[in-house]
Amino acid sequence: MKNLKKLPTGLLTVVAVVALEASVLAYFGIQLGLGILGGESRAFTTAIALFAMVAAASAWLFYVALSLTRSKRWARSAALFWQLVMLAIASGSFTGQFGSQAIGWALVAPAVLVLILVFTKPVVDSTLEGADPEDRA
Repeated sequence: MKNLKKLPTGLLTVVAVVALEASVLAYFGIQLGLGILGGESRAFTTAIALFAMVAAASAWLFYVALSLTRSKRWARSAALFWQLVMLAIASGSFTGQFGSQAIGWALVAPAVLVLILVFTKPVVDSTLEGADPEDRA
């Protein structure tokens, strides 16, 4: 693993935001699990499937954050993908019967920040270290 002090500030910010998103997702996963164990679920099979998806997404996001600290190229793409998912969820949060502006903006703000930072030159250069010279052109 690279020394975190050598990573650019933009990449450290991306790592922090993705790790925070993973932590929030893990929290919701724990709440879902406790709800299942407490018998609060009306549809047990659906609750288990939702719990599995949330737990898997949380674990994946933690792995993406860890891989970003190791300057893995693929992790930048994974972080970008997750931010696009967050924007899609946020767009639904602004409208509809149960729409919430607060939830929408809480999803949009970190997503836009990460989307901007993953395309900055220091972040791209840091994640291209060790790549083929042809990839840097």
